[in-house]
Amino acid sequence: MALWTSATALTLRPLAGQQVDSTKAADTTTAVPHKTRINGYPYAYYTPETQFAFGLGGVVTFYTAEDKRLRPSKVLVSGYWATTGQNKVTLNPQLYFGANRWFASLNMWYGHIVDKYWGIGNETPETGTESYVSDVEDIQLELQGPPLIPGITREGVVVAANHTAIVDRGTNVLLQDPSLVGQDGGWSSGVGIVGAWDTRDYTFFPNHGRYDQVRVIGYFEGLGSDFSFTTYELDLRRYRAVGPDKVIAVQVYGNFATGDAPFYKLPVLGGGNHLRGYYQGRYRDKDFVVAQVEYRTYVWGRLGIVAFAGAGQVSPTLRLLTLDGFHGAAGGGLRFLFNKAEKVNLRADVGFGRGTSGVYFGLEEAF
Repeated sequence: MALWTSATALTLRPLAGQQVDSTKAADTTTAVPHKTRINGYPYAYYTPETQFAFGLGGVVTFYTAEDKRLRPSKVLVSGYWATTGQNKVTLNPQLYFGANRWFASLNMWYGHIVDKYWGIGNETPETGTESYVSDVEDIQLELQGPPLIPGITREGVVVAANHTAIVDRGTNVLLQDPSLVGQDGGWSSGVGIVGAWDTRDYTFFPNHGRYDQVRVIGYFEGLGSDFSFTTYELDLRRYRAVGPDKVIAVQVYGNFATGDAPFYKLPVLGGGNHLRGYYQGRYRDKDFVVAQVEYRTYVWGRLGIVAFAGAGQVSPTLRLLTLDGFHGAAGGGLRFLFNKAEKVNLRADVGFGRGTSGVYFGLEEAF
């Protein structure tokens, strides 16, 4: 199961001036200094996707200005190597500035991925020949600013590019089908728009508030894409405190694709964020919806626990969703308060689905 072998933290000297902890709501009046904090950690874990893996990670949290309303920015760096031969390196800066009116992020990663493909649909069978290997470079750049639409916190643009090379199909006969979109890999390049509604009191461990986001990205041959398709993402989250740092979090999430999306860009069920307990990609299709609820609390010092449950389903169209087609999952996990000032947790979760299970390790909450 997941474990962290050690965790070290270096706190740099505070920047000049005294301000409030800007992860809290804007009307907070208790003054504390803004600080830059660097946290690093080696880790070892096991997930259904990687099997046993070990790696190094780190996160820098800081503020782009001395403003009590400002949320903390972060730069996350991580890399892991797995016993399957899989490896992945990630760089993910997220910056808040201009009194939270502006937000910029870059999610860039490269991976030699040992993955599985069961086919398309909500009830694909196990054959034992699902494995395949791909090399993936992926980058997504996002800039959000003051909205034109009343009521939205921020809105902006997204630029995305993905290059996937299928380097080994193994014995997966589904990947031998020349009619399968993306069978040989290729480029997916697109641009889109994003809108966010954000009233959370904390960025990394919200006690109350909402975070909603809508994202639409179109991939076109004129942008260098080998495929023409559009993806739509809807992410609705609610947080409610039922005691000091005792939180109920709820998420309803949908991911949808139209056009000729390659199989590896179709919405998928499972993984460490969306229905823990199922392999990420165990079921995939053009539409995916999931609802999740989680209870979070600290029980002793920096140690916390969570309990979660959810249900999700994939379908070629929303009209074909059925009540008995939902896949359920439930589980629990441990939390270690890695960065106390900004309330950043290390998490280790165990999820159980229908005839399947998974152990997950990560930084920050699942949603």
